[in-house]
Amino acid sequence: MALDLTRCKVGDRAELDVVVDEALVDAFADFSGDRNLPHIDTAARSSCRSPRGRRVANSMSYASLFSRLIGMELPGPGALWMNQSFRFESPAFVGDRLRLSVEIRSISKSAGTITLDCRAVNQMGDEITSGTGEVMVLETDEPDAGVQTSESRVAIITGGSRGIGAATAQRLARDGYAVALTYQNSESEAEAVVSGLDEAICVSCDSGDPSAMHYLYDKVASRFGAPDTLVFNASGRDIYGAVADGSFERFERHLASQLVGPHALVSAALEGMIGNGGGSVIAIGSAGAHGAPPAGMAPYLVAKAALAAYIRCLAVDYGPKGVRANLVAPGMTKTSMLSGVPDRAQKVAAMQNPMRRLAVSDDVAGAVAYLASPDAAHVNGQTLVVSGGSLML
Repeated sequence: MALDLTRCKVGDRAELDVVVDEALVDAFADFSGDRNLPHIDTAARSSCRSPRGRRVANSMSYASLFSRLIGMELPGPGALWMNQSFRFESPAFVGDRLRLSVEIRSISKSAGTITLDCRAVNQMGDEITSGTGEVMVLETDEPDAGVQTSESRVAIITGGSRGIGAATAQRLARDGYAVALTYQNSESEAEAVVSGLDEAICVSCDSGDPSAMHYLYDKVASRFGAPDTLVFNASGRDIYGAVADGSFERFERHLASQLVGPHALVSAALEGMIGNGGGSVIAIGSAGAHGAPPAGMAPYLVAKAALAAYIRCLAVDYGPKGVRANLVAPGMTKTSMLSGVPDRAQKVAAMQNPMRRLAVSDDVAGAVAYLASPDAAHVNGQTLVVSGGSLML
């Protein structure tokens, strides 16, 4: 099993009692070739602060045993000793009884490292050695992370009554998922989608309301079990707005659906995902949030950019627990959101696209299905652009 860095905390401590005997000193001298006179020659001991000619132990003969503490106790198997400093305040003599200790001073989860305080105290309570060690936490052989280990797979798709959301629900259902999709106003369309699927429900839900997101999670978990896949597709339809018109209300509405709601649902779902061996969070972003943005869409695109940043942070913080987070960024896609775009403008955009067409909902659904699948088990924190080449990152 891999060492779980999250189980370590500052202040954790481990100890090892060591008797410095002739066998330890002799074995170290034979192994290292260090036959310095104070450690070997009786006549030389009187000049080395050795009372009554006691044999001075090689300092590293016992200090090397910190490796045992680090590798077997704290942090334990899966830890690699990277760096160490020691200060030897007083010598250890054959016959001394030492207590070695390591204590966690700091943890860097992003770097996967732990800094340890290392000390050795003799039988009289005198601290004879102190130092600082740095340990890297390594992965050991274990099942692939990010792929759910339970037999059933459950997906929640927000905004699943039409367009990209409906196509994604249908695709994931074909791939063997139990599917729950949300809608806010299009009840008949949502019911039509789930009526054609084997295991599916639709839930009326404001995707920007945290309490509604928690209710959604509980409803789905009680029906199908803990979901392992979340697809954030819901979006306000008023995608056009000024970047500075004196009111922040439209920004707030989009931020609610793109950030506040997803944050609440992720918070509710993480424990179940981790308990089942992993999961996948997939957000539908926008190609317009990358590079030079289209004019007049500031509230929508600012919220999509915030969602993209949230997904990357989620990928970093929960990747070690097997939860992957990725973004699908569609270009201009033939959905109801293009109803305000003149046909001529759509045709011009299609002709300017390297593939000479606009995306359709199934193009995006296929990208989502890939990111949710075991084929993408090591894909994390990425933006998959579905634009036919109109945007290349």
